[in-house]
Amino acid sequence: MGKQDGPGRELNAYEKVYAEDRRAMRAMFRVSIGGAHAGLAITLFIVVLFAAIGCNVWALIAGGAVAFWFTVALIAVVGGGRRRWAAVKRAYLLTFGWAGWL
Repeated sequence: MGKQDGPGRELNAYEKVYAEDRRAMRAMFRVSIGGAHAGLAITLFIVVLFAAIGCNVWALIAGGAVAFWFTVALIAVVGGGRRRWAAVKRAYLLTFGWAGWL
């Protein structure tokens, strides 16, 4: 019986370590919808705070930067093959999911 290829074969030591590292990285960078909602709330709070203390220019800059980032993320996600609400949700997670790491 020759060398086995495919998903049923035994991994060598290097592949096992590499697979474990990839699992750890995926777990570390995982974002949730709850974290994204928190990120949206924090972002809105900061923009409203800037507007309330009279820094309307900074409020527009911060709000515009977030809107620009969401637009770029949405274009990238649609370009990657997602459509409709799945694309909007993924762009939302990419834009505001950072708060899940706080």
